[in-house]
Order: sequence, then C-alpha cells, then structure tokens
Amino acid sequence: LQENYTGVDAVPDIYALQNHQKNVVSESSSGGMFSMLADWTLAQGGVIYGVAFDEGFEVRHMRADSAEKAASFRTSKYVQSDPAQIYQSICSDLKDGLTVLLTGTPCQIAGVTRFLEMKHADTSRLYTCDNICHGVPSPAVWKDYLEILKTRYINSDSRITSINMRSKRVSWKKQVMDVSVSKGNLLPVLEEFSFNKIFLSLFPVRQSCFHCHFTSYKRPADFTLGDFWNVDSAGIKFDVNGGVNEVLVNTEKGQKLFAQIRENAVYQPVSKAAGWQPHLEYSTKAPGNQEAFWTEYNAAADLEGKE
Repeated sequence: LQENYTGVDAVPDIYALQNHQKNVVSESSSGGMFSMLADWTLAQGGVIYGVAFDEGFEVRHMRADSAEKAASFRTSKYVQSDPAQIYQSICSDLKDGLTVLLTGTPCQIAGVTRFLEMKHADTSRLYTCDNICHGVPSPAVWKDYLEILKTRYINSDSRITSINMRSKRVSWKKQVMDVSVSKGNLLPVLEEFSFNKIFLSLFPVRQSCFHCHFTSYKRPADFTLGDFWNVDSAGIKFDVNGGVNEVLVNTEKGQKLFAQIRENAVYQPVSKAAGWQPHLEYSTKAPGNQEAFWTEYNAAADLEGKE
C-alpha cells in the first residue's frame, strides 16, 4: 500500500531558481531546473526517464541517453502519462551501474520506488524528481481532443508536427497551448478550443486526484519542482522574466546534488510562507458538477459511435 503523505509536515530547503541558460529557460515550463538535473545526469554517463509525446502525441514515460532526447521532457504535459515501459528498464539500468534520473508525478515516483524496493534494486545512483501536481486528466479525453482537432480543424493534407501545452508565447505566467501543423495555423482555434482550458476546468481529472496522498511538504522524491507563482510578493532579488522554478530539496541525497549543480543557476532560498502553494497542503477540489460532465460526455461519445 502507498504511504499517505497528506498533511504531513517536513522542512525541505526551498528555493526560487532560474537556469543561467536563457535559451533553456525559454524552452522550459518554469526556470529550467529539470535541465540542470538532466545535464548533470548525462555528464555521469547516466540516463533520464521523463514524459514526452510519442509519434501519435500520446503521453508516455520514455528513456533518454542524450541531451536532445531529454529536451523533449521539458514543459508540462497535462495528461496522465503511461509509465508501463519504464519499470523493468530502470531496474536494468541501475543493475548496470548507471546513474538514473526519474521524473514524474509524486504518485508515479512512489510507485516506481516501491517497485524497486520489492526488486531489492540498488538505488544509490537513482535520483528522483516530482512536481507540485494538482491532478491529471484522463488519457482518453486527450485522445478524443486530438481526434476532434484532426477531423474538424486540420485539413486532410496537413498533420500535427509538434505540441507544447506550456508555451511561453504570451508569458511564462500564462498557460498557453501551441499546436503546430504542417499546413495551416491553429492559433485562432486554440484561443477557444484549448486542452489547457479543459484541464483547468478539472472536469476530466481523475477522481483519485481529489483525494491525493501526496499533498504535503513530505515528498517521495529527492526534488520537487513547480512554478514559483509568488515572485511578486516573495522578495525575489533576481530578474524573474522568462520563468522561475520553485525547488524543494527534500533529501540529504538531493542536498548533495544541489550543491554540485547550483552554480549553473541564479537562486535564492525562500521561506515556506514565500513559496506557499495550495497543493503542498491539500488536494484539488472536484468541481461540483463533475458527474453531470461525465454523463454528458459519455452520452456524446455513445452518439458519436452510432453515427
């Protein structure tokens, strides 16, 4: 059984941080902390497990052994990823003595580390990084969304070439979605019909996320990453343009690694009050009419199937 961390207090080291490399920051969700961890891991001859779109734009956990592959793990994907392929692979990599960086939601990190415990794997070279999560939507809804985009808004001679659910085209503080196509422009469509709006409505979020076991300062990972939303009130002394990470360093192992890589960033220690975020204390609240949403959604799917 998974340990319930809800409401448990802990005292992680908390930082506001921005990677020195401005191009990395611009291609990241926040401040580029993940890329610092990834670069260090690759420098050890290690591998990274993170979340990317596959060729059909489904969201999966994948393995990267190069900076180019690891770059696809940057930016948020607001869909539950499929980690099925990585359990045995991580086990093999650790057995081979590789340094491994695993990123994911806190429940995924807890699941993989529990599996590795059961396999009696040597995890001394495993580093883990979770996120301040407020729930994951159903992959089925994402699949339906893509299908609607393709059939109604993309010409038959065009195709999707890239998706960024966390574009900084407008601002790092805005959750703007970009979908590039080989022919045409979807920007006007995405103004109204963005998956991010569906996600932020919380209608398609899994029921278990409304009773999350990982909403606390006690975390299952060495590092926790999020957006540093409180930049205006936290007294941040560096230029926050482009994006800032909130970084929680949760373990002694994490502290030792942070001491090695922090020279690659501008950073500032902050208090819990300055870095406060709701989902470090409590779960996302379900929308009141979520049941009605699913009733209508399933009825529409049935109707579509009969046409």
